[in-house]
Amino acid sequence: MKVDPKHLVFGFGLVMVTLGLAACAGFDLGDVVKVKTPNEIQQTRGLPSTTSLNEAETEYRAWFDDVQRTGAQWKASIDRGGEIRGLLGQLTLTVLDDIGPSLAGVPIAGPALPALTGLAGLFIGAGRLRKEKEASFNKGLEKGAASSLPTPVIPTPTEIRGTSA
Repeated sequence: MKVDPKHLVFGFGLVMVTLGLAACAGFDLGDVVKVKTPNEIQQTRGLPSTTSLNEAETEYRAWFDDVQRTGAQWKASIDRGGEIRGLLGQLTLTVLDDIGPSLAGVPIAGPALPALTGLAGLFIGAGRLRKEKEASFNKGLEKGAASSLPTPVIPTPTEIRGTSA
């Protein structure tokens, strides 16, 4: 009995495909597939630029849970601050309603009271706003100094005119 070479090649191919599929069933393909990690996540979480799919899914879940927890804490703090602001605003209005009519009889204090409260409101938030702007400016300077971009050379006015002073 003679075996046709086509049948032999087909049988060999079928055996190899079966062995290959059996070998693939023994390991997780998520460890083989690589995905890119965003730069911000690499820097904050210390991950390499490419990770396996399984590791990326695990890190994503941890990052997402961390972001949600931090966001919830920040939202709660904002809500608490809003409640305090509303309470202080209501207290201020109540005091003005109580004191306002009694000060109306005093010639200068009546009209000056709203102006004085407005000025006080301007100065209360000014220091905090200045500190926030200064911190933001300093952080920008730090990031600018840390960047890998070359520093531009700005010519002086005499260099632009091509004359010496």
